[in-house]
Amino acid sequence: MAHDARMFFGDIESQPWQSVRVWKPADAGVGRDAAAVLTVAGSLTRFLERHFAIRLDVRVHDQFVDSMSAEEAQLLVCAPGASALRRQVSLLHRGSVMFDAESVLPLEDLPADLMLELQEGARPLGNLLLDRGLSLSRSDLAVVKLDMEGANNGRWARRSVLRSPSGTRALVVEVFHPALWQRIENAARRYPQ
Repeated sequence: MAHDARMFFGDIESQPWQSVRVWKPADAGVGRDAAAVLTVAGSLTRFLERHFAIRLDVRVHDQFVDSMSAEEAQLLVCAPGASALRRQVSLLHRGSVMFDAESVLPLEDLPADLMLELQEGARPLGNLLLDRGLSLSRSDLAVVKLDMEGANNGRWARRSVLRSPSGTRALVVEVFHPALWQRIENAARRYPQ
């Protein structure tokens, strides 16, 4: 069966992504806590755990070797059509989906043992990289409120490139479900900062 990467989120590449360097959360009607989630530069899963007591479980939908689109290759500094591991997951808290994520990792610099851990599907990508002693840097961080057909219409999404000192790179797109914002609002009421 041929895979179509756009099936997971729809045609998300055509959305008007805005770099977080110029994005103004207040102008977009986004509060402080939600803005912090959308712009966190480190591990999102660790941030949610530490600040809002949201522990996440991973549900892997699909993981397969695929060719990168031209835009993915440009963001990852690869040749268009280069081979990559494409991983599509949902991250859940107490059985509710908080957000969906798609990662594109160029095969040329993906260590075999990391690929095995990814295939096991038990842990978020950022945590796997951090637990391997790899500091993460996140670049090209951009956000968008999706304007598209289907269930993701009106949801916030973010896209960034993770890089580790070992050379492992990943383009990660996350689409946030309303349940996450509700959970953060409830946590903020319980534990005001």
